Amino acid sequence: MDETRRSRLASRILHELSDLLLRGEIKDHRIDRMISFSYIKLAKDGSTARVGVSSMLDNPQRLARAVEGLNSASGYLQGRLGRVLRVRTTPRVYFVEDHSIAEAQDVIRKIDSVIHDDLGHSDTEETERS
Repeated sequence: MDETRRSRLASRILHELSDLLLRGEIKDHRIDRMISFSYIKLAKDGSTARVGVSSMLDNPQRLARAVEGLNSASGYLQGRLGRVLRVRTTPRVYFVEDHSIAEAQDVIRKIDSVIHDDLGHSDTEETERS
């Protein structure tokens, strides 16, 4: 499968999975509606797809349960994808936890605290000089 076709297929898979989640068609109590699909890595032959699952909530246990529920429903999801993708073989979908949003928020908090500490330190130096 060439790169352009694989890229379009990956984009379409993410779109369809997001639609299924938003419409509430994935009926598993472990899957929280506050999750999103952050990336997809499609095999060169298009046989498997690894989908990153992230959450805006700061609760790793809920994210782990959601990934577990999605992997449990992967057969159903593959069937639904097979109906809309119109490809010879529908990729087998695997879901993995993606903590990049939480890690990015942590880095931003650290940068903000360093900036705040630096500004606070420069303010005290200016009052001592006066």
